[in-house]
Amino acid sequence: MDNSFDFSVAPKRRNTASLKWDLAKDDEVIPLWVADMDFTTAPSILQALDERVKHGVFGYELLPDSWYQSIIAWQKARNGLEIKKEEIIPVPAIIPAVSATLQALCQGGEQVIMQTPAYNCFYSCIRNSGLELSKNPLIQGKEHYEIDFGDLEEKLSHERARVLLLCNPHNPTGRIWTENELKQIGDLCIKYDITVLSDEIHSDLRPQSSVFTSFATLSSELAERTVTFNSASKAFNLAGLQCAYIIVKDPLKRRRIDRRVNINEVCDLNIMGATAMQSAYESGLPWLLSLNGYIRDNIDFVCDFLKKELPKTVCFKPEATYLMWIDFRAYGKSSKQLYKDFIKSKVMLSLGTEYGSEGEGFMRLNVACPRELLKQGLLRLKQALL
Repeated sequence: MDNSFDFSVAPKRRNTASLKWDLAKDDEVIPLWVADMDFTTAPSILQALDERVKHGVFGYELLPDSWYQSIIAWQKARNGLEIKKEEIIPVPAIIPAVSATLQALCQGGEQVIMQTPAYNCFYSCIRNSGLELSKNPLIQGKEHYEIDFGDLEEKLSHERARVLLLCNPHNPTGRIWTENELKQIGDLCIKYDITVLSDEIHSDLRPQSSVFTSFATLSSELAERTVTFNSASKAFNLAGLQCAYIIVKDPLKRRRIDRRVNINEVCDLNIMGATAMQSAYESGLPWLLSLNGYIRDNIDFVCDFLKKELPKTVCFKPEATYLMWIDFRAYGKSSKQLYKDFIKSKVMLSLGTEYGSEGEGFMRLNVACPRELLKQGLLRLKQALL
């Protein structure tokens, strides 16, 4: 791991039109909520953007072949996923891409199965596409969440079930689904003819020693029924630059999805986003590995703090991501009341209920900030609860 990158300091973001820092409209609130990081992105990315800006012309552009090749090389090296240029659909962001894919592959009233609690934007994707959510609630274990495969099979076997919307690594619980778990999911999807939409945007935010399995690598048969979503935006802190991609092996699905993505003519990528993502994939790995080490240390810091200072909490140590799912139910307060109490103590977390009814009494905490800031936020949590 390269230790030359310093994550102990971060630029001041307040009053920069930052959603994370400026939404609270209180200069004293420490924001540990929405999933973006307080760290400056990789120096190699800044250099690539600087060179592009110095060019001085920002007209219409074609995506160069090198942009596609950077994705192909990254996915093969990091995830063992072998893809071709024609299997990549460029999109500005994952959430509109998920919505477009649902609309391309499903008809009104059909069901989308999803493990819950789940990323809040997925609910609106399903609802706004005229589809019905079929919940597959996760089972809460002592150390992590598990999939209820009996319930999953029941939901997948429904006559109106069409798509499984899979989040791997899972937001908000932080699980990296194991190869065995994914194979069980795959077997059921083949049995009941279900298409899998696999959101893998958090897959690069994991320890170097961890094992991540991209769903489409399980078998050629499953690859044909999988639509994979990814981007460098989460791992390299580029969300504001609007650049992502879909990977679709099956030509028929790909044509339908590509058509749906383009139907409203809002599909072009941001020039800066494309430049940043290519740079991330070509030269950002040393920075990413160092970042992941710092994030794991922050996660350990939070777990140790909660165990010592707030032992009534149940802390789920994420296997990936910089987001922590924390159970505060022992304090007898709703997520809404917890949020209000935390704001009074000048710290902001995400409400557990944003991720479904299963999140009542939970909160999601973002650790992607300098450790001293994280420490101050945790002390304010303690103040609010004691």
